[in-house]
Amino acid sequence: MMSELEKIGADEPPMAEHGARETPDSERTAPLSFGGGVSLADGLHLALREEIAGGQLPPGWRLRETDVAKRFGVSRTPVREALKKLQAESLLVDVPGRGLTVAKPSLSEILDDYLIREVLEGLAARLAAERALETDIMMMRSLLRQVEEAHEADDVDRAIALSYTFDQTLFESARNPRLHRTIDAASAAQGVTRRGYIRNKVRRSDAIKERHRILAAVAARDPAAAELAAQEHLRSAREFRIAMTIESAPPGD
Repeated sequence: MMSELEKIGADEPPMAEHGARETPDSERTAPLSFGGGVSLADGLHLALREEIAGGQLPPGWRLRETDVAKRFGVSRTPVREALKKLQAESLLVDVPGRGLTVAKPSLSEILDDYLIREVLEGLAARLAAERALETDIMMMRSLLRQVEEAHEADDVDRAIALSYTFDQTLFESARNPRLHRTIDAASAAQGVTRRGYIRNKVRRSDAIKERHRILAAVAARDPAAAELAAQEHLRSAREFRIAMTIESAPPGD
């Protein structure tokens, strides 16, 4: 008999096979450059982490230093530093016989990440209520209107992308870069395994309402209400994830 967590995890995507293509479809052909004093290693780290979070680098994907260096048009030294940072964040694991691959978190780890994000994003919303500029609030209002338009038009990819931009704007308005980086790492750790649930129309509709409550509290300069709204948003996402994966588990397991 499978445990409840094993049942929930039954629909997780499989590890990439040994013969899988080793570079994502959206290959870069020109060297990267980063402004704002960002080092090449840090820029690579952020770029790769974004690809893991977005699912372009799925669980089990093998990352060789030479392949990454060639794809981004850089030397192996900054690549090595970037991969070490991703490994320290538990986004990459060293698999015997294969080398560094994108981690495939267990269901219990994914659910724990929701709990971590609940605390961190709650704090970010609290700080945003205290520190956000009026221009930040105006931007978030505009983004939510665009999310609603995309949702009503059933433009799923656009709705997801705009929701992500709303969240990033909220975190930036907290004016705490270290907190923002920690949130991004926790979110990236869930990676592609949560994207199917974001695409669910019912969940997407609920998430829009939840973001409206977060924004209303931030605009009202109510830190406690903003923190609670953000925590409830993550709690709802976690509960939906559990419900949907249990529902999709094969009968009799």
